[in-house]
Amino acid sequence: MKSTTPTLTPAQNRVLLLEDDAGMQSFLQALLQSQGYQLQICAEGLSGLELLAHQQFDVLLLDLGLPDIDGIELLRQLRQWSEIPVIVISARGKEQDKVTALDCGANDYVTKPFSAGELLARLRAALRPRHGHTPVLGFGTVRIDPVQRLVHKDDVAVHLTKTEYEMLLCLLRHAGSALTHNQILTQVWGATYQDRPEYIRVHMAGLRQKLEDNPAAPQHLKTEAGVGYRLCL
Repeated sequence: MKSTTPTLTPAQNRVLLLEDDAGMQSFLQALLQSQGYQLQICAEGLSGLELLAHQQFDVLLLDLGLPDIDGIELLRQLRQWSEIPVIVISARGKEQDKVTALDCGANDYVTKPFSAGELLARLRAALRPRHGHTPVLGFGTVRIDPVQRLVHKDDVAVHLTKTEYEMLLCLLRHAGSALTHNQILTQVWGATYQDRPEYIRVHMAGLRQKLEDNPAAPQHLKTEAGVGYRLCL
């Protein structure tokens, strides 16, 4: 009889890689297969969209510099009909490239060259919500009671303003993933507050003062320079 709460292993995770560089293909194939992931490689974006439309994958690794279609345009098309987690892996390291990709629906962005450990950690974070895990309701010594809207650190109650609490929940819903300023502004303040990152900075400073052991060097509420923020568990 099958268990009602199966433990999912990497072998059950199917990864599609859209990448035309042979060296990167070989590196990622060796890395991911060594960790038990099922990997399929496609060198062209339009063929990759066809695969995504007709086969089941758990996560997409997307290079932006594909030979037949720009990765950002592919991402826009994909998000019209699919919510598959997407991790961009690209040599484009400019802040605006990252912001654009994340605003267009990427879940994360890793700049080449990257370490094996970093990519594997980003993969785990991207896959976590898709497997029905219990929602993340804390980090470090911080715990959140979403029913009573209470927050504790080291078992001591912490008072958060309404906006601080909503922003914390936003980051928790996307724990491990980078969020752009506009993504946070839209989810917490509403779409009319886009392009006002100063709103976030004030409340992030408050959250760090209340929830980080060392607010000047935060371990969990991390800044993604020029992009936004990431909650690291």
